[in-house]
Amino acid sequence: MNERGADPIVSAGPMSAGGGWARAATLAVLASLVTLGLFWPTAWSMVEVWSRSDTFAHGFLILPITLWLVWHRRPHLAAVVPAFSWLGLTAFLVAALVWLAGDVADALVVAQFGLVGMLVGGVWAILGNQAARELVFALGFLFFAVPVGEALVPPLMEFTASFTVGLLRLTGIPVYRDGLFFSLPSGIRYVIASVTLGVLYAYLAYQSRWRRIVFILVSALVPVLANGLRAYSIVMIAHLSDMKLATGIDHLIWGWVFFGMVMLIIFSIGAIWREPEAVAPAPAAPAAIAAHGRGVALGATAIVIAMLLLRAGSNHIAAHQSVVRAPTQLPAVIGEWVLGDRRPWTWSPHFLPAELGAALTYRRGDLALTVDVAHFVQQRQDAEVINSQNQIVYGRYGRETEWRVANEGRERFDTGDGPLGVDSFRVRGPQSLAVWRWYRIGARNTTNTYVAKLYQAWDRLTLDRTDGAIVVVAAPLDARDQPPEAEVRAFVRDLVPVLSRALDASVGE
Repeated sequence: MNERGADPIVSAGPMSAGGGWARAATLAVLASLVTLGLFWPTAWSMVEVWSRSDTFAHGFLILPITLWLVWHRRPHLAAVVPAFSWLGLTAFLVAALVWLAGDVADALVVAQFGLVGMLVGGVWAILGNQAARELVFALGFLFFAVPVGEALVPPLMEFTASFTVGLLRLTGIPVYRDGLFFSLPSGIRYVIASVTLGVLYAYLAYQSRWRRIVFILVSALVPVLANGLRAYSIVMIAHLSDMKLATGIDHLIWGWVFFGMVMLIIFSIGAIWREPEAVAPAPAAPAAIAAHGRGVALGATAIVIAMLLLRAGSNHIAAHQSVVRAPTQLPAVIGEWVLGDRRPWTWSPHFLPAELGAALTYRRGDLALTVDVAHFVQQRQDAEVINSQNQIVYGRYGRETEWRVANEGRERFDTGDGPLGVDSFRVRGPQSLAVWRWYRIGARNTTNTYVAKLYQAWDRLTLDRTDGAIVVVAAPLDARDQPPEAEVRAFVRDLVPVLSRALDASVGE
């Protein structure tokens, strides 16, 4: 008490709430910068996607919005005590393992999620559970920076095409659909942008958890339906204008105008139930904040040490690579099939550049089969087995060539190395072909891309072989649209063990 009986005034210094929070926030920022610096290739891979893809261009706004959200919560943060969190450190370590798995398997999206998780976990560990609770939305919003969502393109295209064709037929417009050659954009950029905006709006406009959930669901589902209406409107405009409108850049402009109108309607309706923001509680006592200062510093130190060890371990794993010992050579005779000298069709699968490979034709009488192999010995980004650029038909949906994939399926073969699952395709063009594909990661065969990435990650983590291969076999279809089933099965039965030995010998196994 002073002379007037009032409480003593605490000066703004090292022991003040502001000073304690400033130190804690500075440590959190420095740890985040160290994270981005040590793992900059992963961070830069996200920036590259943002810069080249309109679908993910919103990624440039995620960090500024996150920083604003943190600043917006500062009155609420002042009421909590920053303190080291073991739970946050655990989250950081789990995210670090996710990053490592994505890095060694060249699964960029996984590594990117891991990196953002490390940023979130690091802040959580340094500032503590109470602060993380106040920042849960701001930290979670960072995950929208990860450019993910391309896997939704095929189902969204299928829905858009079916929805549009149904509306066209309902309105009496005759239409013929041939697979996905009813050519329309998927609208994935509208859906991703809508969900991002919807999540942000739901957080700022509502306090009730259920209102937030409902609005987010609406912002995700309505654009899917609206995209079907957008596609229908584009087709109708083109039809009614005798293909003079909505066939070029104007259909893209109309797409964004239509999307803007839909979002305006959603937000206008959502504003009816807007709730006032909760009042911030009183600031925490300076002494309580100062008491946890040492724990916060130790937490930041632990995070930095863990990152340095992770980076060193990743570099050691990356240094271990299989090497080419011999070309990938298949014998001139496989079972009853003899190596030929001329490819019977102009089609061939499109592969990324691989260290080894083969493109061979085998004949038995008048029947010919082709075998294409891309053997990636030192797998890395854009030179790997599992990559969207390795395609049965070159170009997205085959638009750049005279060939196209008509349908896909799964089959099972009995081989000299045991049962083999394969992806099957029907390829149309100057000829009709049946095509079968599978992957070989190390010494394991699979068709599942996720399993293949897991195999690759395990081989890298255990310092085993790093090679992988794509194998594609093709045969002609007859007048009944059927392949020579028995002959192909006999050929694959004999091919698989021979090919396995050839791939193993290429890397000295």
